[in-house]
Amino acid sequence: MVSADFIKRICIFARTMQKKWLIFVLLLLLAVPARAQWSAGGRVSINGNVGNGSFGMTLRPDVSYTFKDIAVGINGIAEFDRFNSNNSTPETIYKLGLAPYIQYFFFRIGQFSFFLDGGLEVSRFASNVVQYWSFIPYIGPGLEISLTEHWTLQGTFGRLDYNSYSRTINFYLDGSAFSAGLYYSF
Repeated sequence: MVSADFIKRICIFARTMQKKWLIFVLLLLLAVPARAQWSAGGRVSINGNVGNGSFGMTLRPDVSYTFKDIAVGINGIAEFDRFNSNNSTPETIYKLGLAPYIQYFFFRIGQFSFFLDGGLEVSRFASNVVQYWSFIPYIGPGLEISLTEHWTLQGTFGRLDYNSYSRTINFYLDGSAFSAGLYYSF
């Protein structure tokens, strides 16, 4: 169950970040060239294991603005995991945050566009064991496939990142690093 202290801290974080994100969005709108477009979409994943009673859900809504070969956007982060560790009391983990990013599309062929994705995940991690803030700068390759004039499928294939909490540099280039989402362009 989410504690009142956790909700209070998220509200304080949201109030302090509101002004910074408002300035970010206003600057983004001022930099609007004529051939630009907005996109909205995101990623949803649900996982579970009936055998050990684990369950997880991730929501990553996304809004971006693309002009020429560059896209600038922001992801929301909402994750929930519940699992049994070492046959003890179930552990519940919550993660909430934001991840501003920039994508550079360096090669286009037909309906396929290859890009380099980089950004910073800022999130609050809370479990019944520990609570902390996490800052994770990252970079990784991706592919966008145009399905129709307005719909695209976007996937990332790996990632190099630095976790401020664990102070580790991580490199993922396997099936667990694959992530895909559906996007609608206005």
